[in-house]
Amino acid sequence: MVLVAACGSGQAQEQPRIESVFEGQITVHPDVDPTENYSGFTVLVIQPVGRSIDTLGIAQTDTSGAFSMTISAPERAVYPYVVQRRGNVLHEGELVVAEGDSATLRMQLPVRGLARIRSPENDALMAYRNTMALHRQTMVDGLQDTYDETRIGQSVRQTSSILWGLREGFPGSYVADLAAVESIAMIQGWNDSLTVARAVALSPTNPRYAEALRIARQAEAERNGKVAALNLLEEAIAQARESGADANVRASLMAEVVRTHLDSLDRDDALQAARTLRSEYPNTEWAEWASRAEYEAENLLPGSTAPDFSVTTTDGETLSLDAIGERPVLLEFYRPQNALYREQIPTRNAIYEGTQSQDLQIISISLEPDSVLNEAFRDGRSLPGHHVIAPEGNESPLLETYNIASLPTRVLIDAEGRIVNKYLGTAIVALQEDIRTLDASTSAR
Repeated sequence: MVLVAACGSGQAQEQPRIESVFEGQITVHPDVDPTENYSGFTVLVIQPVGRSIDTLGIAQTDTSGAFSMTISAPERAVYPYVVQRRGNVLHEGELVVAEGDSATLRMQLPVRGLARIRSPENDALMAYRNTMALHRQTMVDGLQDTYDETRIGQSVRQTSSILWGLREGFPGSYVADLAAVESIAMIQGWNDSLTVARAVALSPTNPRYAEALRIARQAEAERNGKVAALNLLEEAIAQARESGADANVRASLMAEVVRTHLDSLDRDDALQAARTLRSEYPNTEWAEWASRAEYEAENLLPGSTAPDFSVTTTDGETLSLDAIGERPVLLEFYRPQNALYREQIPTRNAIYEGTQSQDLQIISISLEPDSVLNEAFRDGRSLPGHHVIAPEGNESPLLETYNIASLPTRVLIDAEGRIVNKYLGTAIVALQEDIRTLDASTSAR
């Protein structure tokens, strides 16, 4: 989960800003500096904007090391802060900035471990970090050697419950809002009914509301089909309209309607929904997105020429569709923690080993950017093919290029570079049949 705010545009800077207070004291261990003069430290709260830095708050320490500043930010979020002295960066960290919050930092240099920032908002951030650190260690342990599905499932459910519970422990906090959506994403595939129930319980004011509904509609489609998923989205759109949610939130939900049709390979319905989105929200970022969705509906469905790509494997090899040449390619998008993907590994390997021509190129793209988790997952496990770790995670450009909205998803491309089909979730049997057909066609030449 990425908590640091996205870069703002000039337009965003003109919107009403939020303000919070950041104060504290910075001292130095007497073994390093016995003078007890702690002046001259500069504390900055910043926001990366493209290749430049926007300073949201700045203060200098007095001789006691005390400092205080008022932060003015474009939106509530987690921002980087930096401690400098004489131009040298001595410490970097993250700070939640939310309207009316007052955060306190007590730090002795050199810092050993994380510097603790106290405030309701930043206490929530610390609780989130501690929860995810424990979960990550459990996942690493569980991904090594023999896969213990019971243990992994227990960890997923327990961590998801704790994250969801932050809404009660830190009501109204920014991190609790984000952690709630993280808990929904984590439980998907393990308990889809709970995934949907939690998503519909969220308010449209949640900064990741659209993401939660995206996950919920995927779970609902898995449980009850496309019509049920569309009904879920229609209810969410109505709720967002009644609650006065801004145009971007409503438009993002309409975009999920488009994605639902695309996932079902319904070209005409997807085109119509995309055009409606572009027409109703012409002055939002979603108008441009709708144009791209129209392009995808017209160009990325079965029979279309697959777009080229360039990826770097974990072995350092650069792969592209053009370079692979006249061989069928299977792109598979997954996360190591995904239970369904794990269950499909024997079938996946059998597909690879059963191709008579031995020309099928499997390119497995992990959307988990943590290399430690990926290494633990593959350690001692047979996974033939090429392996790629998307450093951008869920923000990988390939997800947009191939319209990947749920995991695992596979895209089969024939030897002529045409898209054969997209296979969502459990559709691996259909994939197996299509690869067998391709293989028979290749062998007959």
